[in-house]
Amino acid sequence: MTHPQIAAFARLAKENQPPVRTLEGQKTLLSRTMHGFSYDPIHDEIVVNSPLSQAILVFRGGANGEEAPLRIIQGPKTGILGMGYAALSTVTADPENNEIFLPVGSGGYRTAGTGGPEGVLVFDRMANGDVAPKRILTGPDTQIRAATPQVAVDPVHNLLIVKSNGLLIFDRAAGGNAKPLRVIRGPKTGGFGGGQITTYPEKGLILSNSMDGWAVWKITDDGDVAPRWRIPVRQITGGGQNSGIAVIPNYKEIMVASALQNRVLTFYFPEMFE
Repeated sequence: MTHPQIAAFARLAKENQPPVRTLEGQKTLLSRTMHGFSYDPIHDEIVVNSPLSQAILVFRGGANGEEAPLRIIQGPKTGILGMGYAALSTVTADPENNEIFLPVGSGGYRTAGTGGPEGVLVFDRMANGDVAPKRILTGPDTQIRAATPQVAVDPVHNLLIVKSNGLLIFDRAAGGNAKPLRVIRGPKTGGFGGGQITTYPEKGLILSNSMDGWAVWKITDDGDVAPRWRIPVRQITGGGQNSGIAVIPNYKEIMVASALQNRVLTFYFPEMFE
């Protein structure tokens, strides 16, 4: 059985090339079932969820080996209680606005007066210890109804995107039982698969896992809208869930993590950056 770790590779690393460093060991407090972490390039920090310990861990960007977190968000005041598996599987940093977003699914948190089991907890970037969220986005009007919702932030257009039976587009600072500004959902979308979502704010784009790979929408899209581009990753990989994606504008590339095949694929995609 593999042990939990975060491995850093060279951008041009190829098959069977070892990582340049790994973050692992008991002092890191990393746990299994973390399905997505976030990097903060402004403050050079790595933000990781720890589902089994119901916590958020923040490491320095150059962390290596058995290194302890800089900060730990954990305890009853955080509201990160209940099921510690898929419901707490990813986390998203918003370094421009000094916030951390933790999407929580059914059973993922338990806080009095929140209005529902699914939603998004928002913490201050410098939160440490048993600290309450700054705000919580949850309730029937949000339309967040999923065991494993995923989130991404567009700080340029001040938007929060939640993948939950479609793509729900909110004001970034939305809290409580807020309604989405727009909803991308319907048969023309092609459906949405599991895995993370991300944004490319400079072009106003949303990248989300779809039923056959990855797809790209504009942040202004609304309703039953087909994606601007489709990336049929599953046809290339031969199947399996594609769990993560990263945009690399300097090289006009996207990186896709294929979870079941334990590999990362890099695609040159210049049309998305024009």
